[in-house]
Amino acid sequence: MRKPRLLLPCIALAVVLRLAVAVEIDPKLYLEDVKVLSSEKYKGRRSGTKELDQAAQFIAGQFRAMGLRPAGDGGYFQRFRVTTDAEAGRSNSLSYAIGRVVTRLKFDQDFCPLALSSNGRASGQVVFAGYGITAPEYGYDDYANIDVRGKVVLVLAHEPQEYDDSSVFGGKVYTDHAQVQIKALNAKLHGASAIILTDDAPNHRDNTERLEKLGRAVGPDGAGIPFLQLRFDEAEKWLESAGQSVGSEIQAIDKDLRPQSFALPPSLSVNLSVDLKTETRPVFNVLAYLPGATDEYVILGAHYDHVGLGEQYSMEPRKAGTIHPGADDNASGTSGVLELARWFSKHKDHRRGVLFITFGGEEFGLLGSNYYVGHAELPLSKAVAMINLDMIGRVRDGRVFVGGVNTGSGLKALVEELDAQAPAKFDLEDTDSGGYGSSDHYSFTPKEIPFLFFFSGLHPDYHTPSDTWDRIDAPQASRLLELIGRVMERLLDAPDRPVFLKRLPPNAGGGGN
Repeated sequence: MRKPRLLLPCIALAVVLRLAVAVEIDPKLYLEDVKVLSSEKYKGRRSGTKELDQAAQFIAGQFRAMGLRPAGDGGYFQRFRVTTDAEAGRSNSLSYAIGRVVTRLKFDQDFCPLALSSNGRASGQVVFAGYGITAPEYGYDDYANIDVRGKVVLVLAHEPQEYDDSSVFGGKVYTDHAQVQIKALNAKLHGASAIILTDDAPNHRDNTERLEKLGRAVGPDGAGIPFLQLRFDEAEKWLESAGQSVGSEIQAIDKDLRPQSFALPPSLSVNLSVDLKTETRPVFNVLAYLPGATDEYVILGAHYDHVGLGEQYSMEPRKAGTIHPGADDNASGTSGVLELARWFSKHKDHRRGVLFITFGGEEFGLLGSNYYVGHAELPLSKAVAMINLDMIGRVRDGRVFVGGVNTGSGLKALVEELDAQAPAKFDLEDTDSGGYGSSDHYSFTPKEIPFLFFFSGLHPDYHTPSDTWDRIDAPQASRLLELIGRVMERLLDAPDRPVFLKRLPPNAGGGGN
């Protein structure tokens, strides 16, 4: 990382209340946990399968053996449900009128419900709500200054400035705000009666004729409102009725990252109905708590699910149906949580506590972490930081990616200082300039909780059957965990907590070209 230039006065993270003990992680124990979680027994740990439930039981058993306090709503478990399959009923329809001309669209050709849609009907005025994003951490809100209560909202897929690497959003790497379930939840929270998604052409012109088909796909258990996809060409007609176009709206938003939302003319009205038959299954977050002297705490998390037999998520489609072990993604991060939990359970008496969480449903849209943030077992206002471990098992040439160092005052200086004190330094690369990335830490940013995200990088085995335990570099991963443990020690005992630092969009507050 570069020499830090703090945006706010650095908190006294270097001041601790007692002498910290050097964190030590055993590479053999770490690798044993990776072997277990990536074994054939768990069949790739796909959300909604009994094998993921068995992995959750293994993790809970480890927490129990450490003497950690259960922190879920059911012992060590926090239960939520995911949709695992959906098929169309008989009453799916979408029509619209412009003046007196009524157009009835064809199911599965012009429109199709998403599997996460709730059943129901909606009708009336349409409001174009840009990308359907509310991102206070970026100072961006498509719902600012518009009223969508009782109305149907039309939103674009993905997010602004997706080809701009300097964007405060993710650029070529989508943030959590691009997830369809987040768009649905946001529309519901703003009072919309239904949400309609269309492709963000011209960015993805090749996708404008394609709708996502219903079928076996893991997703949230209902959006709370009807949620349809609409073919781009039809959405373009709607905007043309207001003298606008999808392309012009995208360009306007991308120019200065200012929302361009507006109500479509009263002459345009829609009438829709969604009728789905869905199957859902429970999935579990696994939580354990180590109390401190105060009610403040640090969150250490990782997702323990993976993509099962690959299906539509495999990077080697020809090998779909084969177990994708997910040793690096993310048995490596989950095992890191277990090893740090094991160490801290033997070195207690900190100023703050630690909440250890392993999340389900990450691979299909941060489902577990989003559920936790909405149903927190401990007050989120007492969380001083969230540390997320996702794919930490393949450190190459000492290079480690660290996100979130600019989300909290003093974090960047803290990580650099402790790395410099280690016998062998890592080559730490700050990833904040490319966006926050789409992993479980991102679910906590709307609550303004500073985070650190540790990641050893992508590789050719990502989401393939060859992501196996024998490719994990346990000594390097353990050395990284020792650095993370030292960071946690400081956060647990510092007199002050990091102050959340918001990232503002270009030209925020006026001015600029």
